[in-house]
Order: sequence, then C-alpha cells, then structure tokens
Amino acid sequence: MFAALEQAQGEYLARAGVDPLEPALRRWRERTRGLFTRLWGQALARGLAQEPEEAAELYLACLARVLEREGVEAPEVELPAELARLMREVLP
Repeated sequence: MFAALEQAQGEYLARAGVDPLEPALRRWRERTRGLFTRLWGQALARGLAQEPEEAAELYLACLARVLEREGVEAPEVELPAELARLMREVLP
C-alpha cells in the first residue's frame, strides 16, 4: 500500500508543479502524514479506504489540503462521497 501512496504522491506533486527539491516538501509531507493517519484510522473503522487506491486518494486529498494552506495551487482531488464526508467530519 505504501508503494501506491508514494507513486500517487509523486504524480500528484508533478501535476501541481512542485519541484522534487522544494525545501518545504518534507514539512508538507509530514503534515500530510499526520492528517492522513487521523483520517485513515477513522476510515478503516468505518470499513472505508481498505484498498490501496482508496487510501492513496485519501492521502492525496490530505496533501492537497496541506498545499492549499501553504499557498500552493493544488489540483483538486475527487473523493468518493463517503470519504469526502469523513474528511469534513474529522478535519473541519
């Protein structure tokens, strides 16, 4: 599953135009990991995001949120309705 997350992240960052050598990237990834960990635990408890692709979508939604808060224009991530609702509940 972590390979799926890493691959999705790399593709997403390329689409967002984020340089792989961006000095803030490490900090952004750490923040993303924190958000994702909170959300993924809740998702698993509800029977959601059990497949690597779903977990990757959730991770990318967290990454998009972090990037937007840092002033980086990030491509939108479309989550299934249940995951989008969970994200709104856990990360208002």
